[in-house]
Amino acid sequence: MLLRHARRWWPLVVLRRASALAANEQWTKVDVGGKTAKLRVDYFDTPMKQPKAKKGKIADRTGCRPWPVARPLLAHLCADVIPDLERDLGRPPRVLELGSGVGLLGVGLAMTTDCDVTLTDPDIETNFSDGTRMSTLEWLQRNIELNVDSKRARAKRLVWGSVDDARALLRDGGFDLLVGSDLLYDTANYGPLVDSIVALAPARGAVLGYVTRHGAEGDLAELAAARGFVAESIPLVGEGLTKAATATALTRR
Repeated sequence: MLLRHARRWWPLVVLRRASALAANEQWTKVDVGGKTAKLRVDYFDTPMKQPKAKKGKIADRTGCRPWPVARPLLAHLCADVIPDLERDLGRPPRVLELGSGVGLLGVGLAMTTDCDVTLTDPDIETNFSDGTRMSTLEWLQRNIELNVDSKRARAKRLVWGSVDDARALLRDGGFDLLVGSDLLYDTANYGPLVDSIVALAPARGAVLGYVTRHGAEGDLAELAAARGFVAESIPLVGEGLTKAATATALTRR
C-alpha cells in the first residue's frame, strides 16, 4: 500500500463539549466531513479507584477521550486510502480498528464512507466519574449506537496478542484493512500489538497514526518488519496537532 502525502480533506473541529445527564458525564461533538459525531467521553480531572481485571491488570480511562491523531488520520484515510481500496476491491472495504477507545476514528469511517467497520477494545470493567461502572467495550458500543446503524459498525473484544480474540474476529470473514490511532504511547504494548496485526491483517496490512512522544515509535515498524511487513511512513497534517504526527502503512511482503 503506497501512501500519498496526507492532504487536508475537511476541517475536523471539536464543536462542543457539554455536561449530560450527570454532572461529570460529558460528550464531545466532532464535525466529520459535514456530519457530526457525538461521543461520550470521560476526562481525567476526577481520580477514580479502578477495579482489577484478569491477570492483575488495572482498568483506566486512557481510551475514554479522543486523542489528537484520530482526526487527521480519518481525513487521510477517507481522502487517500479508502477510495483506492474500494476501487481495487469493487466493493466497500471491511475495516477493523485496533484500540478504538471512544470510537472517533471507526465511527467517523462508518459515517463518511461505505466501509463496514469493526471497532475493538479490551473489554475491561471500568469506574467512570459519573458513578457508573461498565466495560470499555460497552462504552464503545454506546458511542457507536449514538451515530451509526448497527449494520454498518459494531464493537468487538480484542486484547492485543490474544489468539482467541483474533480467531473470534475472523469467524465472519477477514478484513481488508486494519487502522489505529494514538496506539504507540507505551512501548511495552508493541509486541502484543504486532501479534494482533500479524493475526488479523490482510495483504494490504494496516495504517497506524501516531504522534512522536518518546522517540521509540519506530520500534514497532522494526518488530513488524521482522514478522514479514514493509513499513512506509508519511507526515500527517491537521488542526490541533502540537507534536509531529505520522501515518505508517504496514504491508505484507
